[in-house]
Amino acid sequence: MDKNGISNDKKLWCSTDVHRLPQGIQPIHKNYGLWILSGGGGKAAVDGFLSTKERYFEYFSISHMHGGKGHLWLYPGRETEIIPGQCVIISPGVVNRYGGTGGQHYEEDNICFLGPIAEMMRRTGIISDGVFEFGKVRLLLHVQKLAADPTADSQIEANIMLQKILTDIYLDNRRLKAGASSEVSRIESLLKLLKEQSGKWWSVAEMAEYCNLSIEQFRRIFEKHTGMLPKLYADRLKLNRAADLLVSSKMKIADIAQILKYRDCYHFSRRFKQLMGLSPKHYRWSFGAR
Repeated sequence: MDKNGISNDKKLWCSTDVHRLPQGIQPIHKNYGLWILSGGGGKAAVDGFLSTKERYFEYFSISHMHGGKGHLWLYPGRETEIIPGQCVIISPGVVNRYGGTGGQHYEEDNICFLGPIAEMMRRTGIISDGVFEFGKVRLLLHVQKLAADPTADSQIEANIMLQKILTDIYLDNRRLKAGASSEVSRIESLLKLLKEQSGKWWSVAEMAEYCNLSIEQFRRIFEKHTGMLPKLYADRLKLNRAADLLVSSKMKIADIAQILKYRDCYHFSRRFKQLMGLSPKHYRWSFGAR
């Protein structure tokens, strides 16, 4: 593979269509780091998958199939059926073809986009290539409408909405995959309980016991699922609750520390500043009630 991810197979290279990057990026896109190039959709030809040539894009593409039946092929031979309510995401340089199958059309809404933010999302795994659950609501239509308005505010709003859609796809599909694991289901149940009982101090042993796992198993599965060690997650959850109370209420800082079962106000204030970057008093002054 070369630096663009294209196969060095000369036969494939010669027969592959290239969807080129258009010109005309606006300063707002350069400054923001995300460029929505185009949006469209419609009803593609019946059995279009059979007649579509191998191709690659010089940009990212997301296609939401809201009607018909489809099929995706990705180089070097990965194939997936597509049903209404799913989407296809393709990164720059990935050889692909997709379209209608089974005597049906491929009905879609699509967005093409590019930029450092998209590349960052790919590096972190938020954007990957393939078929993903999306839902029946045609969310891309609103992004298309916003992106069609050239004003800076509308362009920024379109970018924010697209980022949220891509992040939600990643998180929702991650949860769906995790649902197949009973251990992860228990972790999810624990996370819900931790949020509901924000005033309780949990030891790692108590959390592991709740999930019916050994401490070593629990730590490993918990960190893989949340990206954090259990104690840090619980600590951050508690301090996020404290931050919410500081912003939304006029409760005394000492009372917030007591509600969240900190040993004393000093311990609470010190830990809050360590993780949030500001003391409780300055956090409230900066973001909330004064």
